[in-house]
Amino acid sequence: MNRKTKIEKMISDRFQPYFFSVNDVSEQHRGHQSFKENVESHFEVMIVSQKFYNKNKIIRHRMVNEGLQKEFLSDLHSVSIKTYTVEEYKKIS
Repeated sequence: MNRKTKIEKMISDRFQPYFFSVNDVSEQHRGHQSFKENVESHFEVMIVSQKFYNKNKIIRHRMVNEGLQKEFLSDLHSVSIKTYTVEEYKKIS
């Protein structure tokens, strides 16, 4: 199972999302010192879930990072995280 699929499964299992997206942006980091060929190392994640209700941004990001802990131990370098409740998401979309 590739890293993107693992991240998608973690999000689905932990957050029962209304909507989510996971984008591998590793190639955009080609030329950076930490870049490794054929390694899924950089992602952008957006999660819309009621699990974030009454949680501030720091707590939401901690919740996501806890789910990614294992991946960070094996070449995951960075994840850009956007989190919304369903109500917040409906206001911006």
